[in-house]
Amino acid sequence: MLVGKRQFPFVVLRLGRLALVTFIVGMSTWAFLGPAPFVRSTAVIAGRAAPAPRGVLGVETAPLTVSVDGLAANVRTSSETVADALRGLGLATGAGDRLSSPVESSVVPGQRLALDRGLPVTLVDGGQEVASRSVRGTVADLLAAAGIALGPLDLVDRPLGDSLSPGDVVRVTRITDLQATILEDVPFAVRLQPDPNLERARQVVVTAGEPGRVENTYLIHVVDGRETGRELLASQQIAAPVAEIRRVGTRTPSGSAEIEAIIRDAAAAQGADAEQLLRVAYCESRFNPGAYNASGASGLFQFLPSTWAANSVRAGFSGASVWDPVASANVAAWMIARGQAAQWVCR
Repeated sequence: MLVGKRQFPFVVLRLGRLALVTFIVGMSTWAFLGPAPFVRSTAVIAGRAAPAPRGVLGVETAPLTVSVDGLAANVRTSSETVADALRGLGLATGAGDRLSSPVESSVVPGQRLALDRGLPVTLVDGGQEVASRSVRGTVADLLAAAGIALGPLDLVDRPLGDSLSPGDVVRVTRITDLQATILEDVPFAVRLQPDPNLERARQVVVTAGEPGRVENTYLIHVVDGRETGRELLASQQIAAPVAEIRRVGTRTPSGSAEIEAIIRDAAAAQGADAEQLLRVAYCESRFNPGAYNASGASGLFQFLPSTWAANSVRAGFSGASVWDPVASANVAAWMIARGQAAQWVCR
């Protein structure tokens, strides 16, 4: 078609209008069938924003704002309940999680759902672990959420206004001061009276002792259920103790004067206490060098074979008989002088 010079501008203008209409129609069709190219995606999966899938025509959706541990995103859902909406987003709730709306409630368009999974912290109350996760906030918020009330003396190892962070450990020390009145025994004293008519080391009770009784009032300091100390506030005697009187023999048994002399000579030679040696010998064998026990203990000081074999050599009496009172007394004196009195029950 031929166009004159005068008609050419009008033809160009009409073609431009036709191209503009075609572009607008095409863009409208794309906006209807697919996501808007200039609008930010509003889907959320597991608490973070992600590109939304293409919409499905004919399904009604409701806009929601979902916040997981403070991270928020806008989403659209066709679910009827909060539980279904969270499930559709791949969000599972645990026993310690806090949700702003009940899971069985209906979804309301424009609703904001906040899921707080808490912080992994440890709360120790009185030595017992009572919580492993906490609400976000301060130490005071943690104690309030756990239902912990502090006593006037209780201590918290951190200021109540401190903010919590993952992995924190908060310790509550329970402190109590108790006043208690207790009846207690008072031990009696023992008084010894030398008696030359009794054999050496023998004791006879003349008057039996009796413990006294006293009423003591204490202030008891208890930390985490355990007593850590007590302070005596008052004391009242209920009954005074009665001392026990005993007679102690000092007489050397007949026929044992020679044995006593041997023991005293051994004590002097080895640097031992003669009176202690005499007590041990009398208690073990009644000054009898030939004493024998079914356990194998023999002689004046009732040596076991292994003890005699080891110490007789060291004391300079190698090869001597355990029945020899001189050897036995010297080996015993050598051992006692070197701190081995615990080898004998009688000391």
